[in-house]
Amino acid sequence: MRRWDKKDKKMISVFKKTGLLVFICIVLGGCGSYAGKFEQENGSFVPEQSNSQIAFLADIHLHDFVASAQALDSVDLPVIASGTPVLIRSMQAQLHSTRLFNENYFVLRATLDDLAAKGIKLVALPGDFSDDGQPVNITALANLLDDYHKTYGMRFFAINGNHDPVRPFTRAGGKPDFLDNRGEEVAVMSTDHPRCHDGSAWQCSDALREWGYSEITRAMSTHGFMPDASDLYYETPFGTADLSQRGWQWCEAESPDICLFMPDTSYLVEPQKDVWLLAIDANVYEPIGQITQRNFKGSGNAGYNSLVRYKPGLVSWITDVVKRARQQHKRLVAFSHFPMADFYDGTAEELASIFGDSGMQLRRMPTAATTDVLSETGLRLHMAGHMHLYDVYESAKSSGLVNVQVPSLAAWLPGYSLVTLNDDHSATVKTVIQSSVPDFDSLFPLYRTEWAQREASADINWDPDILNSDSYLAFTDAHLRGVVRSRYVGKEWPAELAEFINKYSIGETLKLATGEDITDIASEEILQLPAITFAYDYYRLRNAGQFADLQGREDMYERLGLILSNTSKSQLDTHWQIKQLLMLMAKVVKKRDATEIHVTGV
Repeated sequence: MRRWDKKDKKMISVFKKTGLLVFICIVLGGCGSYAGKFEQENGSFVPEQSNSQIAFLADIHLHDFVASAQALDSVDLPVIASGTPVLIRSMQAQLHSTRLFNENYFVLRATLDDLAAKGIKLVALPGDFSDDGQPVNITALANLLDDYHKTYGMRFFAINGNHDPVRPFTRAGGKPDFLDNRGEEVAVMSTDHPRCHDGSAWQCSDALREWGYSEITRAMSTHGFMPDASDLYYETPFGTADLSQRGWQWCEAESPDICLFMPDTSYLVEPQKDVWLLAIDANVYEPIGQITQRNFKGSGNAGYNSLVRYKPGLVSWITDVVKRARQQHKRLVAFSHFPMADFYDGTAEELASIFGDSGMQLRRMPTAATTDVLSETGLRLHMAGHMHLYDVYESAKSSGLVNVQVPSLAAWLPGYSLVTLNDDHSATVKTVIQSSVPDFDSLFPLYRTEWAQREASADINWDPDILNSDSYLAFTDAHLRGVVRSRYVGKEWPAELAEFINKYSIGETLKLATGEDITDIASEEILQLPAITFAYDYYRLRNAGQFADLQGREDMYERLGLILSNTSKSQLDTHWQIKQLLMLMAKVVKKRDATEIHVTGV
């Protein structure tokens, strides 16, 4: 087994950040493996398995509303049917978010039960496994994973996302939109939050602080962040498993002796014979002002575009891991929170034309140059999260990078991805939809109290039809439609386009957009639907690929693409935007990703 000399290996990279800073990234202790007693040459105590399987659960965003309530005075908290007090976010808040805040409590347990029933032993968590890195949620997750490990022998391997941590170091936290037992929104904050200092918070508890790297990784240490006695091999880019020494030194350009240690939790582990899991910490928290101020941007829009610039040493380490995996005939699967490649199936140009360069979260798109850098590492299969959608990017090269976007369990379409390592050094990646979730509607009575309270107070209210959902799948679809109305179309789409699709039916829209009577393109039932259905369908297609069922409207979009492809720009900008939207829909329908893929050379 190859070992690197920790004494003479040191990687130093110097580069500028907008002329203000030079970051000197020093790999502490050298670039090398940390194996020690965890490396087993013969691997005799772990049986070699045929067709090993690894499940990937992305963007769980766990908020444990039972454990959270236990940290508070429960007198005025709502209670569920069992009489248990709970601390939940309002439905009003959920319908303005890309994810559900509360129901992940149920879907995570249902998914773990599903994996246990299938006999899956290896489970990777590609970031955002918690709501916002709160102590109560991180601890609850660690305890839950411990239970499944003890009961079913499952191993869990986590890597950080932009919500865990929100910032690299612990800070004040809390939310202003929890519910009390009257259905009113109330603020619950950590004791160091300004709203606790000025007395405007409803309750205060440090269980809702936002932990940083140090606290999160230590609480989750047995779930990938530290080596386990059963691991055949364990390695970090820093030549040590000591969490306090894993990271980069970032230094001021004008004063290179003024530095700050930025944690990085990347690791490589061999949990089964010849199976290597490469966990990449792709968080980059760019400094605001001087490093000594310890003020940082969030990492949500940074991703790999920033990583290749701020963590070049990490890219070099990945390259070396890939090389050694091939030399030693290891089955290497990488995972991280952020996408390594295009997740919009080549439609970024069309999206920017309609929604602007920063619309549709295009700032999160890896550039072609970034994807090229990552492809040059030789990495074959990468499992990502962050975007709360299912997508597959496959390099034009037969042996190039394959990036799979694992869907979130807390948004439509809820699911996880299962990688099966086949005997012929190929991998099958199958995404499984988690449609059945016991007790998903347990909080509905509390939401009804909230709805009634908002009606009585004449507050802006939400559509209560979401509470008629008869399955978790239907509930997440209703949530998606609510978010489309209140956030996407309501706030993020061009105002004229939003007004247009809220005003007309599909049939009226097609006639106005084309100037022709093309009502024979779809059934009368479809033509009478409100035009906002175009927006619902776009997000369904974007989030789910071939999993999306548009009730026969797929054919309409494909035919519209042919009809509109030769049309010129209309005198009315709104009509032209509608045409662009419909042509985008036609392209997305054609490019829907398959629900299962086969990847060679893994």
